[in-house]
Amino acid sequence: MFDNQNNNVILQVSLEDLKKFAQEILIGAKSIAMIEAEAAASGDQLLTVEEAARLLAVSKMTLYRWDKSGILKKVEIGGKRRYRKSDIEHLAGCRM
Repeated sequence: MFDNQNNNVILQVSLEDLKKFAQEILIGAKSIAMIEAEAAASGDQLLTVEEAARLLAVSKMTLYRWDKSGILKKVEIGGKRRYRKSDIEHLAGCRM
């Protein structure tokens, strides 16, 4: 519970909760490392939503819709959307 008056907070966390939290962090970090290693090994660059939208001359919402419909697949790193440059280049080539 958060006390707005004096900002004193007391949390009680079990050892199991702490272990579960640590495992989730490690799994997330490992996933990020694997995605980055895969991109580096393939020589593929990961682009931000803004960069991908600019290269394709579409809005960010269009990228979101394309991801939902399977036209363009996002890569999530730390809760942030990224797109493989090779996927963007392939899609741009198909649109010409």
